[in-house]
Amino acid sequence: MFSILVVEDDENFRKLMEAILRDEGYLPILAQNAQQALDRFEHHHIDLMITDIMMPGMDGYSLTQELREAG
Repeated sequence: MFSILVVEDDENFRKLMEAILRDEGYLPILAQNAQQALDRFEHHHIDLMITDIMMPGMDGYSLTQELREAG
């Protein structure tokens, strides 16, 4: 099953994305901030990430950059 990490600080939007992805046959993995997203990468195989850009703490651009640098 194709797993998609959704990184979104808005709880309602995160739940909406989860429902839509699940209905389409994907396995949604949720994170409410960049730190949780990094943790999810350590414990799950992630095929695709959808991230919010403007989040408190580390933003989506910084998260993406950190993942690229980690390889």
